[in-house]
Amino acid sequence: MSIMKLYEKGSQSALVVFSGGQDSTTCLYWAKKNFSIVKTVSFDYGQRHEREKDAARRICELAGVEFDLVRIPDVLRSSSPLVDRAAKLSKYESVDKLPGGLEATFVPARNILFLTVAANIALHYGIRDIVIGVCEEDYGGYYDCRQDFITAMQLALSQGILGEDVGIRLHTPLMKLTKSETVKLALELGEDCLKALAYSHTCYEGTYPPCGKCHACHLRERGFREAGIEDPLATY
Repeated sequence: MSIMKLYEKGSQSALVVFSGGQDSTTCLYWAKKNFSIVKTVSFDYGQRHEREKDAARRICELAGVEFDLVRIPDVLRSSSPLVDRAAKLSKYESVDKLPGGLEATFVPARNILFLTVAANIALHYGIRDIVIGVCEEDYGGYYDCRQDFITAMQLALSQGILGEDVGIRLHTPLMKLTKSETVKLALELGEDCLKALAYSHTCYEGTYPPCGKCHACHLRERGFREAGIEDPLATY
């Protein structure tokens, strides 16, 4: 079977890049609403917050999708505290104290690697639609969470896999949403999505209960507060 026929066969299928976090959980349920067949891929890249892998596994069980963990440890090199356990994770007293700009947690080329591997797996299953929970409003300043990057990456993957400009489609449902809008989207996606968010992992410290001081914790708390919805994680 040709590559093109594989993609035609998988036109109603999607692969979700799934971390087990708030954003990727919302994207998983968005994909379940918009595609008939949904698969996921999660990554073990030696990350500090390894708890996310347990979260991803549990949420996949709740969502009724297969959990697929790809191990690529000791590949990404960075001074980011997410992969360098000796590096200190920045903590803030309140969301208003977040400095803006590029957070030290940024891991160069991480989403490039994830999307490349995801495209390979998608091809294996005959899938052309890949969903990832990147967001320009994430306040981390990550270069690989911007629309320009996604547009360029989609073209590169399509050219590199199919030799054409359109072949792989990267879906970013949260790209233009604030955290509170992301919470409201989860509510629109139904009770099952909110229940799954109770098991999602956001804290960069990798602890439970969450540290409540890292920028990811602050943004999650503000998102639920501004949306006027109680974070289900608080009752887990």
